[in-house]
Amino acid sequence: MQLEILTNDEQSARICADYWRQTEEGEFALKIREIATTHGMKPHVVSKFVEQHSFVWREDICCGRCKQPYRFGARSQYQKRRWFQNRVCKACMDTERQAIADKKRDLILKMRQSVENNTPDPAMLGLTSKIYLLAAIQALGDEQFTTIEPLDDYPACTLSPDFVYDHKVLRHLIDANLLLICLDTRIEAIDLQEDDRCSLDLGECAFNLSLDADQVTALINEFFDADTIQSFRQAPEFIALCKEVQLQECLGFLKVIVEDHQLYLSPGEKTRQVLSQCLEKFSVAQVYNFIWRAAKDAAAYYMRSSISKRQAANSVVGNISRSMERALAYDWDVKPFNRNYNLPQSSLSRIVFNMVLGTDDGGFKNSLSDFCFHD
Repeated sequence: MQLEILTNDEQSARICADYWRQTEEGEFALKIREIATTHGMKPHVVSKFVEQHSFVWREDICCGRCKQPYRFGARSQYQKRRWFQNRVCKACMDTERQAIADKKRDLILKMRQSVENNTPDPAMLGLTSKIYLLAAIQALGDEQFTTIEPLDDYPACTLSPDFVYDHKVLRHLIDANLLLICLDTRIEAIDLQEDDRCSLDLGECAFNLSLDADQVTALINEFFDADTIQSFRQAPEFIALCKEVQLQECLGFLKVIVEDHQLYLSPGEKTRQVLSQCLEKFSVAQVYNFIWRAAKDAAAYYMRSSISKRQAANSVVGNISRSMERALAYDWDVKPFNRNYNLPQSSLSRIVFNMVLGTDDGGFKNSLSDFCFHD
C-alpha cells in the first residue's frame, strides 16, 4: 500500500500516517478512537479529515482500461479494494459516456439532415398522414407549431386511444419525413445499434415539424373547409381509419379492464378480428359491455378453478365472441357503457369523429353503420 499525503501541515500528515498505518499482517495498527484521542479530535470526524488530506493506492488494483491505480480515501473503501480490480474507473467511464453522447448527437444531426433534404410537399400528403399530423399537433404540439413534445409527458389517450397506437402514429410521421428529432432530446432516448444505426424511444423523444408554420396553418384550415371535409368522408382510406380508431378504443379498454382484474393479455390478431366483428354491428360503448363482462367472467373462472392467470386471461376473447353471438341471435338491446375515466377521447378520435364526421364523440357512441360516408 502506497500513501500519498496532500498537505504540508505536519500535524495533518501525522494524523493521516496514523490512520493508514498497518501491521505486518496487513491490519490497521490503530483504531479510529485511538487516533482521535491522540490528536485531540472527535472520532466521527477522523475519516472525513483523512479523506481530504490523503489517499492510498496499490499497483495491483487499477482501472481495467487506463491501468491507473485506484485511489482510496477511506479505510472502508480500501477494505473493499478487490471489488475494484480491473474495473473501469470514473474518468474512463465519463470519457466513454461522452463519446457515446457525441455519437448520438451526430446521428441526430444526420437524421435531421436527411429529413430536411426530403421535406414532403403538403399537397402530396395522404389523408392518413394529414390526420395523424393534425392529431399530433393538437395533442402534443407547442404554441408556435414548431415542436411535438414527448409523448410520455402526457396522460394516456392524449394522442390516440392506445399506447401502442401512439407509437404507430409517431413512426408513420417520422417515416413520412414530417417529424425531425429535436436536438435537445434526451440522449437516453436513443439506443445505439450496430452499423451506426440507432433505435428511438418514441415516448421520450421531442420532435420538430418539417413543415413551416404557414404550411401547418394551411393544413389545419383544410379541416374547416366543407368541400374538403366532404372529400375526406368519401375516401376509403378515411373509412379504414375510422374502423382502426374504434378498434383501438376497444383494445385500450380491454387492456385496462383485464389488468384491473390482475390478469394480463397481449392482444394479437385473433383479438383484433373478434373486436372488429363486434364493431360491425355494435358501438364502442356497447363493445365495452362485452369486454367488461368477459373480463369479469375470466376473473371468476380463475378464482373458482385450478387454472393459471394466463389461461383465465386467454378466455376473455372467447367470452367476448360468445356475448356478441348471443346478442345478435336474441336481438338484445346491449346497454352502452360510458367512457372509462382513465380513457378519455383522444385527439385522433376527435379529429376523425368530431371534426370530419361532425359528431359529439360519435365514434364511441355509434357504430360505423350509423354513419353515411358517401353523401
